[in-house]
Amino acid sequence: MMNLIIILVIVAIAIFVYNILMINKKRLKKFRKEWATGKFDARSEDDESVSMYWENKKNSEPRYDGIDQLTWDDLAMNTVFKKINYTQTSVGSEYLFNQLRDIDPSLKNIQDKERLYILLESNSALREEILRILSGLGKQNYTNSSSFFYENQNNIKYVAIYVLLALMPFASIILMFFSLKYGIFSLVGSFLINLFVYYKNKPELENNLYSTSYIAAIINTGKRFASVKNPDFTTFADKFKVKVQSIKKVLVLSNIASIGRGNGDLDIIFEYIRILFLLDFITYNDIIKTISKHKEEYRDLWELIGQLDAGVAVAFYRKSLDTYCIPTFVEKEELSFKNMFHPLINEPVKNTSNLDKSTLITGSNASGKSTYIKAIAINTILAQTINTVLAENWTMKPSYIVTSMAIQDNVLDGDSYFIAEIKSLKRIIQLCEQNKPCISFIDEILKGTNTIERIAASAAMMEWLSLNKGMNIIASHDIELTEITKSTYSNYHFSESIENGQVHFDYKIHSGPSKTKNAIKLLEILDYPQSITNKANGLAEHFLERHEWKVMKNLKIVD
Repeated sequence: MMNLIIILVIVAIAIFVYNILMINKKRLKKFRKEWATGKFDARSEDDESVSMYWENKKNSEPRYDGIDQLTWDDLAMNTVFKKINYTQTSVGSEYLFNQLRDIDPSLKNIQDKERLYILLESNSALREEILRILSGLGKQNYTNSSSFFYENQNNIKYVAIYVLLALMPFASIILMFFSLKYGIFSLVGSFLINLFVYYKNKPELENNLYSTSYIAAIINTGKRFASVKNPDFTTFADKFKVKVQSIKKVLVLSNIASIGRGNGDLDIIFEYIRILFLLDFITYNDIIKTISKHKEEYRDLWELIGQLDAGVAVAFYRKSLDTYCIPTFVEKEELSFKNMFHPLINEPVKNTSNLDKSTLITGSNASGKSTYIKAIAINTILAQTINTVLAENWTMKPSYIVTSMAIQDNVLDGDSYFIAEIKSLKRIIQLCEQNKPCISFIDEILKGTNTIERIAASAAMMEWLSLNKGMNIIASHDIELTEITKSTYSNYHFSESIENGQVHFDYKIHSGPSKTKNAIKLLEILDYPQSITNKANGLAEHFLERHEWKVMKNLKIVD
């Protein structure tokens, strides 16, 4: 009989080990395929969940100079983030999201990050071991695991009462030795009381238990990293050992709290044991006390895991690119690059430029102005956050980045388009007034008002920006601005050609102001009534010659 039991145990262990090996083999095959192709299937994550570390950090730390929400939305940075987000854990996703938003022109630790990217790209054995460990932690939405080192978590109220109630079943069992009748009566009574207490208070605790179970998994992941023997990982492994040591008690507490949460027959029995002794409440309280006592160690552990996961994602992103470079940073207000391109466009047109402090870009509709300045803005962010630029070379001054582009009416606040626009532009002025290094990007400056005031106000603001700290890159349809600001702004333009009734754009930046206009020509190509296009051409030609508009009377143009 004993031999049979031993054989069954050995078989069970063998099956367990085999399943683990097969899971690891399957994951390894997946990782290798992804790195060979540069493609991966991203797991769906809620935007609000991914941004939790950023929000906690922004609201808790005194320094907040990151990418604001308007700039983030203008540049579709959520989409850029998802393109880079080859992370395996929720910690990694939140860390990478924060990394892309938390610009710091001091470029603190950027060289350490670069060394990590190179290591993870070049050492495939180490990378695969890291990926295997990270994938074991996985992703869970809304754990808000970073809040535990930013916020003071509340202990459970009346925990002493829960401990007392948990001791009642033990007291009842002891009582049975003296009076079986009263002992059983006491045990049943304590079970009913604890059952009532458990289900009455369970809803309030459920979300917290969800979070703490992921925290325990984070700590267990740190424990696994501490055991990695790769010589290139020794420094990281030693850090993990130190950080895990003081909070490893959480693993034991979490295992107790997880008793009976499976689907097997025995789990039902274990669940009643958990209820009888109110283990959820007591262990949760101890977990919170342990984390609260060792916030710094938990935070360092969390950020180490995030750093590794985000580092793998950046290394993978670089691997997926045909062209990228490491940026060069200088103190002069300049921005130069060769064959730079937009990360979200398939088969993008590449541009080369040497931009100084103030730049004005003009050009026809749909000629490429907006895409060009958005591509520059995105790359200024990537340069300073992940030390990676989509270009052959790149030189810039480390700066905060702010944009005013995709302005919309704000119905809830009662803001018209123009009010929303000038509020957006005021952000740029305020950043300059704080004397901080910045690069501002403005697309179609003050387009929400009439021509005379638009050009006058735009010219005045452009002059102010050119005289204050920071670079500014402005795109506009208003060719008049090229003349008004030519002493302070370098002029560039995008152009097009019309052949056989078709408009062709090269999407290339050219020196000097725009000399072409295509709005009326597009009306002709789309077969607008000839009377409309003829009158439009006549009005435009008259204005260019005399700098005044003809008056239309009874639908006829008169002098």
